[in-house]
Amino acid sequence: MRRIAILLHEHQPPDRPRFLIYALGEVWQQRGLEVSRVYGIGSRPGADLLIPQIDLTHTPREYLDHIRSFPRVVNRDVGDISKRRVSAHLLRGGEDYGGPVIVKSDLNSGGRPEHRLFRRRHPVLARLWRAVAPLTDALGLHIAWRRVLTEYRLYDRLADVPARLLANRAFVVERFLPEREGGRYCIRHYLFLGDHTRSVRVAGPTPLLKRASCELVDEGLPVPDAVVRVRRELGLDYGKIDYTLHDGQAVVLDVARTPNTPGTPAATARTVADLADGIWSLLPGG
Repeated sequence: MRRIAILLHEHQPPDRPRFLIYALGEVWQQRGLEVSRVYGIGSRPGADLLIPQIDLTHTPREYLDHIRSFPRVVNRDVGDISKRRVSAHLLRGGEDYGGPVIVKSDLNSGGRPEHRLFRRRHPVLARLWRAVAPLTDALGLHIAWRRVLTEYRLYDRLADVPARLLANRAFVVERFLPEREGGRYCIRHYLFLGDHTRSVRVAGPTPLLKRASCELVDEGLPVPDAVVRVRRELGLDYGKIDYTLHDGQAVVLDVARTPNTPGTPAATARTVADLADGIWSLLPGG
């Protein structure tokens, strides 16, 4: 029996079923593969394939070294998926750009996974910060200090972005290049595992789309060469790339190597059905 080990950070909570890899793992087990979860790098699992599931934007160096010591690894060299690494549309304060802009966290998911890790590793400091944070807000310093961005922010032009926000290295400013159809905004998701892929487009009523308010519009769409090239340049075997088509040009918004389930059980089932057999192209003899 061939064995797959899913590697998680030692401080990742074990009860987060939202990861797509868990749904895929259930199908792999039904098809005769042994799937196990390993927390931390204190032990070395015997596995035919290691799948890192480190839910952080930057993989810690000690984890990268451990991952690279295995002969067959998914996403072996994908250590950085920050906006500064993947975006081609970042701006700096003072640039001559008059169009709308969006402020994002440099880290994925608004920096929340890193914040959760900090709380688990340094509970005393985390409690101290919770006590201090209201004071910084009262003094108007919250933008300068904050590293977690719970919601992206839109501005009509770069000159409207507050200077304190521009100075915060935890955030980035990007050209806002949406895809629109009628009165709705669209985002495209390109998911992949080995040689299997899934490509969909979803739409919603607001510029900052929330999963709960999105509706599936299209499936099986061709993926632009520019988006496939980003996957290849990053060395991604498994993950998801979010992008738009703005004036006919692909605009990469986000890269995930630990994608979540797409929301509903039906959508998850379709995604798993499209991707699961991609595992055979990554296993020895695939």
